Amino acid sequence: MMDEKMVADENGLIESASLTGYMLILGDLRERSVLCVNRAMDQACLEKVWEIADKLDASESLTVLLNSPGGDIESAYRMLLALRGKSDKIEVLVPGWAKSAATFFCLGADSIHMGRYGELGPLDPQILDRSGSAIRVSSLETFNSLERLLDYSMESLDAIVQTLLSSAPMDIPQAIEQAQPLFAAIASPLYSQVDPHELGRSGSYLAISEDYAMRVMKRWAYADRPDDVLRRIARRLVWEYPTHSFVIDFAEAEEIGLRAERLDDESDIFCKIILSMSEGAIEFQKRSPTEDPTADSKTENENDDSACDIAS
Repeated sequence: MMDEKMVADENGLIESASLTGYMLILGDLRERSVLCVNRAMDQACLEKVWEIADKLDASESLTVLLNSPGGDIESAYRMLLALRGKSDKIEVLVPGWAKSAATFFCLGADSIHMGRYGELGPLDPQILDRSGSAIRVSSLETFNSLERLLDYSMESLDAIVQTLLSSAPMDIPQAIEQAQPLFAAIASPLYSQVDPHELGRSGSYLAISEDYAMRVMKRWAYADRPDDVLRRIARRLVWEYPTHSFVIDFAEAEEIGLRAERLDDESDIFCKIILSMSEGAIEFQKRSPTEDPTADSKTENENDDSACDIAS
């Protein structure tokens, strides 16, 4: 149990210990070394994680405190390869958000511990808008637009046929034949806006995300499940959400079939404190149970070997 003073006076606790101290406390609670990733996953993040992975002992258990909007799925995959190359047991703590590529990273962990407001997100890749702007859009947007166009086309054709049947004596085949020129006049300009190259590019990115999701699940935490179950999980995360920002909460994560658990209140408190003190950074702390977790006597230089950070 936590000291009563720690529970009752959270603000006082923040002032009384260093970031290193709080990470030591969390490490003692989880009985593991702690890696905090509090930023987007990109090449710079990957390079720092490579450095940290080199410091891990063989078969060292690891807690990853993750707070990230996502980023590059290939960087996230390489991070997993580096960490799982050293660590046999990895758990991820998500007190806040771990979206997109960060959700993908969670698939490579043995367990996902989600706080009360923890959320994951869909895995549909974001690509540059074809207009040439810097705005990124979901790869699903092209497919969703085509689906809506197909629905509109069928509704239009049905409306034309029904109008012809009600206005003149003819059977359904005759009505369809008469409707075709009218339908073509409506549909052709719309379908001419569909870019086959864009459709293919979007489909390729979506297939890559699905394949990566399948690979990490099958290789590590979900290896005991049949391929059809893993395919269902991957397809749902990649293809079946309406927006990239869709909130996948704990209940939804469980329903999907992810190895999700509730993050205990004690760990949740220290996760939030650590994240508030490490915005835009990566931190690592080897578990050292013999150290005083509330001590703040180490200088920044003395902590260089046990904590690493990178600014966003």
